[in-house]
This record gives sequence, structure tokens and C-alpha cells, in this order.
Amino acid sequence: MFHALELENFKAFGKRARVPFAPITLIFGENSAGKSTILQALYLLKQTHESRDTGAPLHPRAENGIVDLGSFQEMIFDHNLGQSLSVRVETTMDIREMFRLPYEENKIAIEFSFEMRSLKKEIRLDQIGVYHGKSSKCIARFKPSNKTVEPREFRMMMGSFHDSFGLSPSKLVEARCSWLTKATEYWKPEFEWCKENRKEILRELEERKLHLERSLKHQIDQERVDNEPKRSKEVLREADKLRRDLDSVNVDFEFFSSDFDLKVYISKRHGEEKNTLLGVQRFLPVGVIRGESESWVTGHMSFLPFRFDAMAFDVAEFVISTAYALERTLRTLFPIRPFRSPAERYYSFTGTSPQDVGYRGDLLPDLLFRRPELVDETNEWLKRLDIGYELEVKPVETETGDLYQVRLIDTRRKKPVNVALPDVGFGISQLLPFVVQSLDSKERIISIEQPEVHVHPKLQADLGDLLAEAIKESRRNQVIVETHSEHLILRLQRLVRKKQIKPEDVSVIYVSRGPEGAKAERLRLDENGDFIDEWPKGFFLERLRELR
Repeated sequence: MFHALELENFKAFGKRARVPFAPITLIFGENSAGKSTILQALYLLKQTHESRDTGAPLHPRAENGIVDLGSFQEMIFDHNLGQSLSVRVETTMDIREMFRLPYEENKIAIEFSFEMRSLKKEIRLDQIGVYHGKSSKCIARFKPSNKTVEPREFRMMMGSFHDSFGLSPSKLVEARCSWLTKATEYWKPEFEWCKENRKEILRELEERKLHLERSLKHQIDQERVDNEPKRSKEVLREADKLRRDLDSVNVDFEFFSSDFDLKVYISKRHGEEKNTLLGVQRFLPVGVIRGESESWVTGHMSFLPFRFDAMAFDVAEFVISTAYALERTLRTLFPIRPFRSPAERYYSFTGTSPQDVGYRGDLLPDLLFRRPELVDETNEWLKRLDIGYELEVKPVETETGDLYQVRLIDTRRKKPVNVALPDVGFGISQLLPFVVQSLDSKERIISIEQPEVHVHPKLQADLGDLLAEAIKESRRNQVIVETHSEHLILRLQRLVRKKQIKPEDVSVIYVSRGPEGAKAERLRLDENGDFIDEWPKGFFLERLRELR
């Protein structure tokens, strides 16, 4: 789930603007104020992540993509290439058991800054930052360099990441930790655990030390008897590695033998974790680069026979897990484009079973054709929405047998009349993909721009019932709607007043444009569904003006 989005120097937004999300988020505002920019920022990240070109940090344009934002210069506020573009996404961290978060909430934020200093240069990822979800305090920052590494030169954090991130054999960009928090809440659990288990740690370090000394002696003896030059170089490299590991264990043994306090402990661990190098693909950190000195937590402590990782603050694991949480959230995002594919009189079955309606609604016919139960559920909701039609999906008798029709039965007539989908109002075909996707989704984030287009006021209001259904516990979807519909928000206010949804289930965002760019304000609802915050420039004031 998206909890919030922050934008800076992105299209209409100049100064940093924060957009808080809820299970149902409605984005209002005047034309060209910047409403669509909010959704476009999310689409840009999703489009980039799904691109086959893993070397580019951003993909403003893509063939058959989700969004077309043109060039980087067109995306940057005021077209000023001297600025960096920043997008921060606050999402849900569902993998807390893999490391310790120093707070109860499972919200985490990750920010990406991009730059292109001239038209002759390429877009580059300037900085990655991870932030506390509630306080927005920075936890760590990483600065990508111009250096790339081969996949064999880094290790993945957690085996499942490789498939989840969709990694390819392409090179990764190196990113070095440029800033790391010293806040005690991140380091204190580690410190207390180490103090409590110091005897066991020293015993294990001593055994590790003896093992390394024996291995090093064996390598030295091997070097003396091995006359093959190529083999001798390999032995020397292995011996050098063993010496470095032994030196590191000796330093750790000396440290844990001392009477260290929290301040000294943080200083040591902070210095170790600042050596972290990450491998970045597109804009997401995906692995830890080998070759740099590892901290005893991420390296030498792995030999401990008792569980320690639940208390450790491993910055690499923390940042990569945050990136994975965002990646998983982006995968659940399902954008429905402003203009859906127009209805056709006949469809040819592709031989596949789509999992959704498609970003443009183009997969809707095949989805309905393969899912009769979904047709039945859709018809129940068409009745609840009082649309006056019932869906019918049936094959057409032909030699090939691969043609079918999506037709509508007019239920308002004394004798139901069967009509082709293109022969009814344009609004029905535009609304159907949203209705079907809302009913067929579970734990998805569905976004749509202006679902009320070509739809009459009563149906606009009734869509509020559909949104309330989509976020129920049985479905647990999140819906983000860019709209101008007064009727939609009035219905949601009514549902709050009737206790069918909670005030916190709805986030009403008003976007306005000023001399310094767009700004976004949240207008809160109370328990009665009334607005706590005053609607900027009046709430749909035009209706009152026309009635005077």
C-alpha cells in the first residue's frame, strides 16, 4: 500500500509537496493544476522498473508503456536542468521479521533523486535515501558513482530477491553509503545483545581465530611446495584473504575483550557500516558489492551458532529490504488509462487467460470470455449501480470458432433487448474496465483518471459504493482516483456518516497551482462525513453561483 508520496521539482511541483494516501484517495483540482502529476510519478517508477532496459535509471517514455512524459527536461520543474528531480514513496514494510525496526509501525520511505546536467548528458541517479515512515528522519543515504560492476562481483541479500527484482545479467551501478544515522534506537538493541552475550561471542571469535590460523598455515605450506605459477598466484590470493580475515577477527576479539560503552560501540559499528557498497539496477538497490571490508555483523558474526540477526542493524539489508518493499508495491499498482479501448462488435479469442483488464481495458473481453463467474459478479454490480444493462458474453458461430461478442441486455424494457456494446453510450464501455478490475482485484492498488467521464451524475455517486466495496477486508484494495466529480465525494461523505467506511479510509487531496508551482493539501473528514478543513476557494462554488 502507498502511504504517501513526496515530489520535488517534478513537472508542476517545484517545492517539495507531500501527498498522503488512504485506502480511497480522491485527487481534485483545477485543470492543469498538477493532479495527473501525482499519478504520473508512480507510473514513471513502475514503467522504469518493468522496462527491459535495466541500465537506465529512468524511462520517461516506453513503447506501449504506461505513461509518456517526454524528455527529462520536460519533466523537470521550469525545465531547469540545474535542479534535481526527487520522488519519495512511503510504503508498507511487511518483512519486519528479517531485521529489527526501532518502531512499531511498518511504514518506510525511500527517496530517489535524478539529474541531467545538460542535454548532452544522460539521466543519472544522484542519490538514494531511506527514511523513517512516521517521523521522516533520514536513516541512510547512498550516492551512486559512475563505476559499474559485474553481477558476479556482488552478493544478493536474501535469495528470493533475484527473482523478485527481475534481475538481468547486465552490470550494476555502484552506490556508496554517504550518510548513516547515529541515532541510538537503531544501534542499542545490538549493543545490549552483545553485552549480554559477550562471553559466547569471544569464545566463537577464538575458535574462528584458530581456524583461520590453521588455514593460513596450510596455504603457506602449499605455496612452498607448489611450483606452478598460475596455481601459486591463486594460493597467494587465498592467503592474503585469510590474513585480512584473521586481522579483522583479532580486532573484533580485542574490542569485545574491552569494557566498551554504547557511544564507543556506535562509533565502531557506524564506521563499519559506512563502508557498505550497494549494487543498483535501474533505481533500486539489489545487492551488496564484494571486495569492501565487511562489518563483523554482516561478515564474521555469520558463524555464530545462535541467532543474532534479529537484533542487528545491517544497513545493506535494511536499504535493500526497503527497496524490495517498494518493488512489491509497484507490482501491485494497476493503472487504468484515462481513455480506455473503444468497444468492438466482434472479438477474436487470443487463446490466453488474462489476469486483468489491461491498462487500456483492451484485455477486458478475453477476461470476461474466460471467466463466466466474473460476468455474473459484474452483472450484480451493474444492477446495484442501476446502469440498466446486463452483460452477455457469447461465442459467434464461425468456421474457426474463435470469435465472440460482448453484448448488453437492456433490462429497463418490458421485453429485454439485446444490443451490441458499440451501440450503447460511450460511457458504459469506458466504465466497464474499472468496474470489472475493482471486483476482480485483491490486495491491488487501482488508479484511474476521471472515471466519471461520459457518466451521468447518479452513476458518479454510485461509484462511491464500488470504491467502498473495493477496500473491504475481503478485498483489501487501495484506490487512487483523479476526478472532478462532486457527486462521488458526496457519496463517500454519506458512507462515512452512515459508518460504512471510516474518515481515515478517505484522503481528499486538493491540488492548486501558484507562482512557485503546485501544492497539495489534504482535506480531512470528521466522523459525520463533514470536512474539517475548509475547501480552498469554496467547495464546488460554481453550483451556488449559477443558482443566484
